[in-house]
Parts: sequence; C-alpha cells; structure tokens
Amino acid sequence: MSALKDAIEKLRETGSIGLEDFRNLKMKELESLTEEIKQWCLYGNGKPEKLGKKHKEH
Repeated sequence: MSALKDAIEKLRETGSIGLEDFRNLKMKELESLTEEIKQWCLYGNGKPEKLGKKHKEH
C-alpha cells in the first residue's frame, strides 16, 4: 500500500496527482484512492490537511 500512501501524500502536498501516479497503483489501491478523494470532497471541504483522514458518514 506504499504507492497509495505516496499518492495521498502527493495530493496533500501539491493538490494534484499525475497519470503516472495512477498507473503505478493496483486496481484495489485505485478504488481506495478514488473513495478517499470522494470523502475528502464531501467532508473535507477540499482542505489538503484533511485528505487521508477518516470522516464519519452523515
């Protein structure tokens, strides 16, 4: 899961992720990353420091 953690860290630091980063992820990691991005958009208000944190479902 190191590639997933690296991708989340890159998103947290830069606010963007490249296609090469997506290419390095396995399908399960890709699904986890997209779910994380959805949670971040819904509950984190797009604040980079909240990316990668678990949020309660409302």
